Amino acid sequence: MITDAIVVSKPGAPFQYQQIELHDNLRADEVLVRIKATGVCHTDLNFSKEKTMPELFPAVLGHEGAGVVERMGSNVTKFAKGDHVVVVFSCCGECKYCLRKQSSYCDLWFQYNLAVGRLDGSKVFSSLTTGRPIMSHFFGQSSFARHILVSQNGLVKVDKDLPFEKVAALGCGVMTGAGAMLNVIEPASDMAVAVVGVGSVGLSAIMALKMLETQPKKIIAIDIVPARLELARSFGATHGVNSKVRPELMKVLMDITSGRGVDGSIDTTGKPEVIKELVHSAARKGKVVTVGIDDLSAEASLNMFEMANAGCSYIGCNQGDCYPQEFLPRLLAANQQGKFPYDQLIKTYRANDIEKAAHDVLSGMTVKAVLLWD
Repeated sequence: MITDAIVVSKPGAPFQYQQIELHDNLRADEVLVRIKATGVCHTDLNFSKEKTMPELFPAVLGHEGAGVVERMGSNVTKFAKGDHVVVVFSCCGECKYCLRKQSSYCDLWFQYNLAVGRLDGSKVFSSLTTGRPIMSHFFGQSSFARHILVSQNGLVKVDKDLPFEKVAALGCGVMTGAGAMLNVIEPASDMAVAVVGVGSVGLSAIMALKMLETQPKKIIAIDIVPARLELARSFGATHGVNSKVRPELMKVLMDITSGRGVDGSIDTTGKPEVIKELVHSAARKGKVVTVGIDDLSAEASLNMFEMANAGCSYIGCNQGDCYPQEFLPRLLAANQQGKFPYDQLIKTYRANDIEKAAHDVLSGMTVKAVLLWD
């Protein structure tokens, strides 16, 4: 079938809105979803320029889709035609991690989400003009398209009265931030927590604290955009630090915590120098959590003596350590109770205005851009 999509022809090329061919021969576990809204994540923007993985191009990116089920494969039992769904990452559903509801660490996570094409290597899309395959099946979905094929394990059913643009934003960034805070930091009332980079991921981490009975005594937001620091304060941050004005991160954090250090910190920037400062600023038994990646080849250098004596943990966190089928309903329930107002971050754009949406996200003008397909 012919559908609309946003294609990146090669690393660093602009996003192009065009018609492409979708090969809609469903595998037994697949679902055909008509996408109504797609969140724009920094991961999409970073991968559109990623020169170390040229095999992904030409690419249809996007991994925060929301839409309507149109057709199902023969083994699909969890969904029916007409269901409204959020599209998240894909997984096998059978390995020990999936069975433990740790599906973001699925044995086949990379093959399902970052490989070239489907798990069997086949391609979902091709060019109408050349007939050549479009290589990626990004996060098992490539939801920068009006129609997609996705494994039923990559879907979460949602109520039909919820706006598509609202639920699309949950698919990765919002879920990741909230999950990193609640599932990995596991904050307590006697703790100090810090979030470096308060875009949609960082702000989601901060506002998720309102879902707890008691919040940490100090909630520190660090960014270079004053408006985002103000947003962080409105969502519960007790301190806002502009790192352009106060660049010595370790000194700032130690001053705020009276020399005790930060119990739990989340980095969304992916910068090794930030990780180093957060480790130096950690309290005893502190946690430093990585959720953001900038350069895929970046490495963090840690002092083993310091880590051992402080009992510090440096933790990688994929997709907020979430089991989306349970965690997203929890976030939506908190939103309806006024405890997790993530929808205040959203600004919508037409799908063919992707270049403007990307510019506004990268410039800091928009916190969470969501593309509308109708």
